[in-house]
Amino acid sequence: MGASKNRKQKFLDANPLCFFCGRPAQTIDHIPSRQCFKNRVWPEGYEFPACLPCNNDAGPLEQVVALYLLMGNHDGDETGSDLLKLITGVRNNSPQFLPKMEISANAKKRALPLYNFPFPADEAIANAPIVELPDGNRTAFEAFERRLTCALYYKHMQEVMPTSHMMRTFRLQAIQKSADDLIRTAAPMLPNGVVTKRQNTDIGDQFFYNWYADQATKTFVFLSQFSQSFVFIGVACRPENAKGGDDYRSHSSDFSTVEVAEDRQSGNSENPFHLGAGKLSTYN
Repeated sequence: MGASKNRKQKFLDANPLCFFCGRPAQTIDHIPSRQCFKNRVWPEGYEFPACLPCNNDAGPLEQVVALYLLMGNHDGDETGSDLLKLITGVRNNSPQFLPKMEISANAKKRALPLYNFPFPADEAIANAPIVELPDGNRTAFEAFERRLTCALYYKHMQEVMPTSHMMRTFRLQAIQKSADDLIRTAAPMLPNGVVTKRQNTDIGDQFFYNWYADQATKTFVFLSQFSQSFVFIGVACRPENAKGGDDYRSHSSDFSTVEVAEDRQSGNSENPFHLGAGKLSTYN
């Protein structure tokens, strides 16, 4: 048996159950996916045991979210080749999740005040780097967020999340004004901070988060940020503690064979998305 197979088997011997569903694990999954990071250089310590179905089924939707993490990043770094590969992949595998490029100037004008982004006063509103996300995009993001919640629960609670647990997740672009309020309110309540790293490689602030866990009530909360792209928040708790919102959904629903995504859509006909610098020309 080769060294890599030995490492894999040793990992699975120590972590025999899938982090997501609790069935026997046969593979090692990277959460967040490696394609969410520049040049696929991901942080160490975020490998999780997974069964084949849970690992394989997530691929197409993870690719969609990775695309938007790069497209919406306002850190100023070039991501041309990575972005082009993701655009091609989503166009081939899940074209229904691609952004709607044809958005009216009025819709862009309504969206601009949502962002901490100085748009030149002498520039035509029609040129604003804003596109519209298809409604189904929420399905991809929610799947990503719930997998991330389960992975971080597994990492910090040291156990598989029970299928009876309730989860709620939420996301904002990092440059949205409301993201500042969310971070300012939530971060002080989450005392454990993590900036992910990779040995001998500077991956910057591509993925960092704060978290809180209560072993007595099996409650877990995190607030994460991917560079200057997206802010995610996730909560997992027992059913009796699922208070403060009607958007909680049982973890057991993640294994349903039929998803009715329309039931969870916001009803908002506009779903703007602010592209990072240079991303519009790369997409076009």
